Amino acid sequence: MRHSAPYRWCKRHASSLAFAGGFVLDALTLRRIDLPYENTVFVTYLLVAVCGILLVHAVETGRVGVHLLVRNRDWLPVLVQFPIGGLFSGFLIFYTKSASLFTSWLFLALLLGLFVGNELLHRRYERLVFQVTMLYIALLCYLTLVTPVLTGTLGTGTFLMSGVASLFVVALLVQGIMRLFPDVYARSARMLAVSIGGVFVLWNALYFTNLIPPVPLALKGIGVYHHAVRSGGGYTVRYEPPRWYEPWRDTSGLFRYASADTAYCFSAVYAPSRIGIDIYHHWFYRAEGGGWVDRGRVPFPIRGGREGGYRGYTARSDLAEGSWRCVVETESGQVLGEVGFLAEASRSPVLLTEGAR
Repeated sequence: MRHSAPYRWCKRHASSLAFAGGFVLDALTLRRIDLPYENTVFVTYLLVAVCGILLVHAVETGRVGVHLLVRNRDWLPVLVQFPIGGLFSGFLIFYTKSASLFTSWLFLALLLGLFVGNELLHRRYERLVFQVTMLYIALLCYLTLVTPVLTGTLGTGTFLMSGVASLFVVALLVQGIMRLFPDVYARSARMLAVSIGGVFVLWNALYFTNLIPPVPLALKGIGVYHHAVRSGGGYTVRYEPPRWYEPWRDTSGLFRYASADTAYCFSAVYAPSRIGIDIYHHWFYRAEGGGWVDRGRVPFPIRGGREGGYRGYTARSDLAEGSWRCVVETESGQVLGEVGFLAEASRSPVLLTEGAR
């Protein structure tokens, strides 16, 4: 039977299309890491990947001789590749929400590389070391996301706890492989230890250099306002609207001010339920032709659970003409995001828009 060119193209690229479709589905359905659905998806993917690894080597070593599985042994690595791809798809979504591109671009590039490489390196899923290493990276990503939700805490201690938990879980898996497939384990034992240890060290190095985003926190919005005051259940603000070529901004990148004006950095930071921590607005000023000067780091507490993020602001009344930045960060200096603006003295009244936040 002769098939059309579109049919042949779809058949040839079915894996890639499913991969892309899965990412779109995750982007539409995965919202919050403190909800049951998201955790059910991630845990199911992890369990399927573990079962896939064990099944691949059970068939390869002859411990399972089911004719249907033996005949289709070339397809079995997909049972590992598909859930790993689903995991990295979800992690890319959640970690991107928490990341500042300026500080976390290297980590996001690595995560994107794992996401894409999972599709390109499908043949390597026949190898035990590669399988376990990819699973361990996924396990680290997941536990770093979910441990703060389970403990209601966030910080270095919580991060280290997630790392220890990941080593415990992967040790159980390796122990099972050693008992079930001693010959396969003997050939791979040294490389397994080196690979897992290398991933663990690199993960911690990325964290302590503030390259890993402060998951599960996420910056929902940020802008610089001329006025902000709490009003009922929200805030009333006055601001210069973003210009037509600044669609990504909440407020204008140009802040025109009179001598007595104050600049308000207003942000909304999402945190899962049960988490209550301090975040910081870190102000920087750069005069014409100079470097960035630290102008103060102001903390305020946030509480988790609000879908649109916990709102708060800090203010500066010592404005000077030049470039300013307000960076939103955690106590340890992990950056959630920032807003920059150019302060310009104005002798005439500035036309402002009033709104609610």
